[in-house]
Amino acid sequence: MAKTLISAAIALMLTLPALAQHTLVLKSGESMKGEVVSMRDGSITFKFKGNNMNFKVNEVSVIYFEENMKATGVSTNKSTSQNTSTTSNNGYSYSVPGRKMTREPVVNNLTQDHGRVVVDVIVDKYGNVIKAEPGAPGTTTTSKYLLTKAKQAAESVKFDTSPTMPLETKGTVTIDL
Repeated sequence: MAKTLISAAIALMLTLPALAQHTLVLKSGESMKGEVVSMRDGSITFKFKGNNMNFKVNEVSVIYFEENMKATGVSTNKSTSQNTSTTSNNGYSYSVPGRKMTREPVVNNLTQDHGRVVVDVIVDKYGNVIKAEPGAPGTTTTSKYLLTKAKQAAESVKFDTSPTMPLETKGTVTIDL
């Protein structure tokens, strides 16, 4: 499937000459504006601030080919290509591209165990967390109780919505318990 996506992206790049600005979003949540130089053998070369950077396909969450979509008449929602990362004083933070939190997580820790749990989330177009997987990189605990509580807290979050939101948006919610 990855080879099919890469082939389709390369074909799109070759058929449309205006390849000025792309947005590459890594799975870590980092977002970069630049230009895709090449995609081959499971590797992406991306020109960012004049330097060629190489990424493995499995490190990349999404690439927005903004200029290509404008050239073909497909509308783009700029907010989906911007990374939203917010930290709260209430023991949580989140990084979900193009989304703002409208309902904070309900965090309950009824033990003396403490730790940080990073939860990978998928948000649907209506702002609901439809999948939550605790224990992503950055997690500082292995406590099953804290992992379960963080998952429940992430599932209680609600994000903004609009008709132009993607069907699914991947991101993270970090819960300090």
